[in-house]
Amino acid sequence: MISLLFATVTGMANDEKLSVETKKESKNLIFEMDSQKDTEIKLFDAANHVIYFEKVSHASYSKSFNLKNLTDGLYYFTTEDALRKIIYTIVVKGTNVEIIRKNENAKPVFRMADRMVYLNLLNLSKEDVKIHIYDSSDRLVFSEKRENEMIIEKALNFKKAYKDRYSIVVMDSENTYYESIVVQ
Repeated sequence: MISLLFATVTGMANDEKLSVETKKESKNLIFEMDSQKDTEIKLFDAANHVIYFEKVSHASYSKSFNLKNLTDGLYYFTTEDALRKIIYTIVVKGTNVEIIRKNENAKPVFRMADRMVYLNLLNLSKEDVKIHIYDSSDRLVFSEKRENEMIIEKALNFKKAYKDRYSIVVMDSENTYYESIVVQ
């Protein structure tokens, strides 16, 4: 499982190009991406109002955003695919656009085979990660807390589970992720 997780992360690094740049004194944001995955891109303001949204499924994509009509302040540009979410914090001030922070969050990878669910999560912060499983009546049927681990791996056995719809909830220090499975 460790090799699968590292292969996935290494594959992400080798197969993709993602670039967000600004042009000084032009209020332009330039976004370029080469990816094999479907990706959502969003631009939104500090009050969470979406200014731009697009689903991209091209292998190669490039777009220039003219931000001249935006008022001074903080904005966020995000890219999100099945494996990760990247958030760029942008400051618009006068005629300048500046990227002040980039935050990348790996998402858990779920794989189901023979009534087993395999969970992998790259947890670079080593903060606590909680794993909960709920049935369709919202009853907690499994709970686990993982502490100080960079690589979270878990095999969840549903071979003896009752027929039902289950929700797997993974909570790290910043996000909560959901995966639904049906046992028949």
